[in-house]
Amino acid sequence: MPSQNDPSKPALTILTLFDNFTAERRYLQNVSPKTLEWYQCSWKAFRHHLIPAKDEAELRIAVRQAVMAMAEAGSLKPTSINDYSRCINAFCRWLHTEGHISTPIHLAKLKTPEKVPTMMTAAEVERFIRYVPKNRIERRIHAISLVVLDTGLRITEVLNLRTQDVDLDNLLMKVEKGKGDRQRVVPFTLALRRLIFRYIKTECPANSDFIFATRNGSAQTYRNALRQLKAIGRKLKISDLRFHSMRHL
Repeated sequence: MPSQNDPSKPALTILTLFDNFTAERRYLQNVSPKTLEWYQCSWKAFRHHLIPAKDEAELRIAVRQAVMAMAEAGSLKPTSINDYSRCINAFCRWLHTEGHISTPIHLAKLKTPEKVPTMMTAAEVERFIRYVPKNRIERRIHAISLVVLDTGLRITEVLNLRTQDVDLDNLLMKVEKGKGDRQRVVPFTLALRRLIFRYIKTECPANSDFIFATRNGSAQTYRNALRQLKAIGRKLKISDLRFHSMRHL
């Protein structure tokens, strides 16, 4: 796909351009690994339609055909297609900014049904707080969940907490890398201080600074944490138990 700024330059394939786009986001904007993973998932959903595009006109047709094909296939929810389209829109804005296409390309959102988020009832919250974990894994995920409930921190922020981030004397928790790579300080309660103090004293592996580290000292992954949370939810008969809903209670 030739550059609009200099048509004499060798044509770059759409795959090369996407690689350049993700490289700039990684090294110039310091996007998170999770965002980079989202870019790759989005590209995987669109690539079979975009790779054959030889010029801007074909690219315009290809991005819309990709969305229609995914919608007709029915294997992805409209919300997932819209999520992937957001990434492709960002890529197309970059193509325009860099002079690879003459005018922006924008994919409109597919209509999605409005859903009321599932929230825990007061009785479910009380039942969860009073739950007595049966083993080390349950003690860890229960403690993680209580931090989310008490502070409203995102689960990824809690999973990456280190012992030096928690000021037990002043009841403050420092988040080094929150959303947008911003640092902030969050207060917590006396009840949570007792829990964290006991947890650090009895459960933290000696080979790690992460408070909620795995046995080998690495940070717990979101996928494993969610799986473990849902296992407790099934025991307590709490349907669709999620960290995100806990944040907003």
